[in-house]
Amino acid sequence: MTRTDAAPALPPGYRVLRLDEVGSTNAVALERAEGGEPAGLWVVARRQVAGRGRQGRAWTSEPGNLYSSLLLRDPARPAHLGELPLVVAVAVHDAVADVLPPPARAPLQIKWPNDVLYGGAKICGILVEGAVHREGQVVVVGIGINCRHHPPEAAYATTDLTALGFPTDPPALFERLAARMAARFAEWQGGGFAAIRSAWLARARGVGEPIRVRLPNETLAGRFEALDDSGRLLLRLETGGLRTISAGDVFFGPAS
Repeated sequence: MTRTDAAPALPPGYRVLRLDEVGSTNAVALERAEGGEPAGLWVVARRQVAGRGRQGRAWTSEPGNLYSSLLLRDPARPAHLGELPLVVAVAVHDAVADVLPPPARAPLQIKWPNDVLYGGAKICGILVEGAVHREGQVVVVGIGINCRHHPPEAAYATTDLTALGFPTDPPALFERLAARMAARFAEWQGGGFAAIRSAWLARARGVGEPIRVRLPNETLAGRFEALDDSGRLLLRLETGGLRTISAGDVFFGPAS
């Protein structure tokens, strides 16, 4: 790992470790946590050679995109940790919107729970990982934003800011991300989830529409009715019943 020299502006209480090439920024942040690193450390890399997404999926990590991870310690009581991915998604949406001209922001949306889309194509990957240490709960939030590249052969539509006509420098975007993340975390920790839930719903794609949700052992079809007070998806089944879903892959449109 090679340290870079850039020194971005950060909100008070946050620090950054900038690296050239890493396996994954999440792995570096978790290693730092094991060594006693306090909360508030951002790890940012120019390139990842072992980036990963949800459920162990690989994440394309060529230079030109933003690869970052934030180390947190005991960010919320255990019963509220499930809200964190939605808090992160709102903050990422805020940051990406900051680098877009106002007329171009409408297609920027969030797919439950934390995929950020532009025109229905994924533009950001978010991976939240945790570990329990003697000092308490460690959570690492990994965020990769497609500034210049996107996977050409993914199982779902993807895009990047340059392809959309909005070339963005990763260090500049990181400064916006750090500021927006600090603001949303403070809002969440100081006032609870209600305001974050409202902000998420204002940016959401698919509420009130037919969707399918793929779970480990089944796929459910129905209508995305709402979020509950903890950010879980409420699915109105085609049979009329209501299912509360904590984790799953969402696909838009009715069952084929």
